[in-house]
Amino acid sequence: MLDKIDKKWIGFLVGLTFPAFCFLCYWLFFHSQLNFPNGFIRYLRAGDILQEVAIACIVLSLGIFYLSLNKKIFDFGRGLITATFLYVGLVLYISLL
Repeated sequence: MLDKIDKKWIGFLVGLTFPAFCFLCYWLFFHSQLNFPNGFIRYLRAGDILQEVAIACIVLSLGIFYLSLNKKIFDFGRGLITATFLYVGLVLYISLL
């Protein structure tokens, strides 16, 4: 079973979708009264916490990376780290705005 998901592109897709899913869950559980995504992002930028929320979502995806190391699915982990670096670039962009 683990051999089927031990591919870089699967890790990359998981790495791209999981932080976005965490961001959506954060909105759903804590700020669902706000419009998604425009009102929610505007709220986070006004409170100057958009960067922190994005970092928290990325850190949660690194938990999956830790599990991939324990299960010895290294190609999956490489794809996950590649996607994480893209999100780090997004956080740098957010912080410079």
